[in-house]
Amino acid sequence: MVPLEFSVFLARLFGIYLLIMAADFLFRRHEVEKAVKDFASSKGLLVFSGSNSLFIGLIIVLTHPVFEMDWRFLITFLGLLMILRGVCRVAYPSYFQKKMVSFFRRGYWAIFTILFVLGMYLSYVGFRDMTVL
Repeated sequence: MVPLEFSVFLARLFGIYLLIMAADFLFRRHEVEKAVKDFASSKGLLVFSGSNSLFIGLIIVLTHPVFEMDWRFLITFLGLLMILRGVCRVAYPSYFQKKMVSFFRRGYWAIFTILFVLGMYLSYVGFRDMTVL
């Protein structure tokens, strides 16, 4: 059983991180698009970021294995997505080089919305009861 305090900590961490990323997307769109283009041009960076994503995703899933359908599962689910993203980037960097920039441009507002909504929700559940932690 994962202690509630740890789940709250991860909700706060993910919530704040996702809100910062959403703000970056909103206020610095052209710089973010250029950074994604530069990032996607390097297979080495894709593999390196994939291995980091895989590592962090494994840490999250191994330390927070919550599979009950409540807000705590969302944290585990984000860890599972990080594992998937990491494995895909490490195994198929050429594919990601070809698809990453066009996917990012087409889905820019969808990505922003997902980051913002998840960030708001996780921040809400993480900070709503200030007696925890």
